[in-house]
Amino acid sequence: MIINWKQYKTYKDACDCTGVIYLHEWDGKPFYWGKADKSFFGGGSRKHEAGKRTGRYNSGYKHWIEGCLQHGAKLYIGELSSEDVSWIDDIERQLIATYPSTMAQRTYPFRQIELIHEGDVPDSILISKSPLIVTGWK
Repeated sequence: MIINWKQYKTYKDACDCTGVIYLHEWDGKPFYWGKADKSFFGGGSRKHEAGKRTGRYNSGYKHWIEGCLQHGAKLYIGELSSEDVSWIDDIERQLIATYPSTMAQRTYPFRQIELIHEGDVPDSILISKSPLIVTGWK
């Protein structure tokens, strides 16, 4: 399964992402893992081909996310194929278990998946010594 990562520099640029895994990273370490599988990453409610969707981080979070990005945090969003979105819970849980974060330290059972990281791979994945899921990247 391939995760195609992209680093986003602004809240506005990330708003329309949907069916994705995301990572807020600070000092090269995972700070918070999340998913926007049935929502957009940001903004208000709007139409989507699958029906109306809300923003995971509605516009009230804009100042907070922008402030973090301007003061050293990084935002990575991992796109999945439309078929792979059905595995998003297991993907998120596996990433949390493999790359523990400051804000999501509880782990839950998951189906192990071979993940291939491509694109703007987060620093915390690149520097990890874990062979569990980093099978390759471009």
